Amino acid sequence: MGMFTRTAVALVIATGACSSGGAVPVQPGTGGLDRTGLEGTARLGPTQPVCREGQPCDAPLRASFTLQRDGRAVVRFASDSTGHFLVYAAPGGYVVVPDEPIGIGPQTPAVEVGPQGLTHVDLTFDTGIR
Repeated sequence: MGMFTRTAVALVIATGACSSGGAVPVQPGTGGLDRTGLEGTARLGPTQPVCREGQPCDAPLRASFTLQRDGRAVVRFASDSTGHFLVYAAPGGYVVVPDEPIGIGPQTPAVEVGPQGLTHVDLTFDTGIR
């Protein structure tokens, strides 16, 4: 693979990550770009005490997060104004930790990065509104 091809691939991956609020896709110790990770949405709800049928009762969540494994930070990422995120990480189990408290109590959903490509994950954070 020539220098131009590697640069173009890295640019496409980094541009995709930035446009969606994701992290720069470099993992410590791998010496390169991962080809696996998470892609999905972050939502916050309920947004009102009484939810009505046919009306949304949650909203996209724009926030910053850390993907942690065994209590250690692996990579930081963010969701955009539509709640979408993209983060590259090696396959395995992680915990998503919001940088700022969201909703009620500590909310740190467990996620699993699959062995190939991007794994779709939808995260929902509880506001506590009832």
